[in-house]
Amino acid sequence: MGNKELNSNNQNFEKINQKEVLKNITVNQNLEEQNNFNGNDQSNLTNQKNDFSLPTSLNDYLILSKNFYAGFWLRFIAYIIDLVVILSISSLVNTFSFNLLNININVPIIGERTLSYIIIMFSYFIIMTYFFSQTLGKIIMKIKVEPNKSGKLTFSEVFFREVIGRLLTIALVYLPYLAVIFNSKKKGLHDYISDTVVVKEDFSNLRSQMNKKIESMNQN
Repeated sequence: MGNKELNSNNQNFEKINQKEVLKNITVNQNLEEQNNFNGNDQSNLTNQKNDFSLPTSLNDYLILSKNFYAGFWLRFIAYIIDLVVILSISSLVNTFSFNLLNININVPIIGERTLSYIIIMFSYFIIMTYFFSQTLGKIIMKIKVEPNKSGKLTFSEVFFREVIGRLLTIALVYLPYLAVIFNSKKKGLHDYISDTVVVKEDFSNLRSQMNKKIESMNQN
């Protein structure tokens, strides 16, 4: 009788141990799954935080994009700096060519020095904008010219912006520059003609990524 009770107690004890072991295994598995889920979830959150090219909605993009574009005063100061640079280069060229080399060119109405200034001005804006997307003034103010859509500036865009657009702006006594104040992308007449924008350097990469993402979404 004593042996039977002992065996019965041993069996019950073994069953209890098995249940406890199974329970512990189940708990451990659940903890591992939860940790894996949390790890994946955290990883996804991290990826979402790092993926700045994914605006949650078009409205979010429009709100964020207000910070991308250079305003009137940034562009005005950059332009003043560029004029100082152009005047300095023009003075050096005029001093060297017309005074030291004693070159005489008869140019009716505007004169040779004004012609020299005009050539240097347009050459400066075309070369700097095409090769660097920035003039010296824009480099100092940390702004740059970019196509309205993603990509690199083409020569035709630069030509229409820096020659056609600038000539029209000068002919209209610089009034078209005021358009920068009144539109969301802060574009002047020459920007509309060439389909370009002037963006803050710090936001250039982010704007490019977001534009590419929106283009790919539209294609799909």
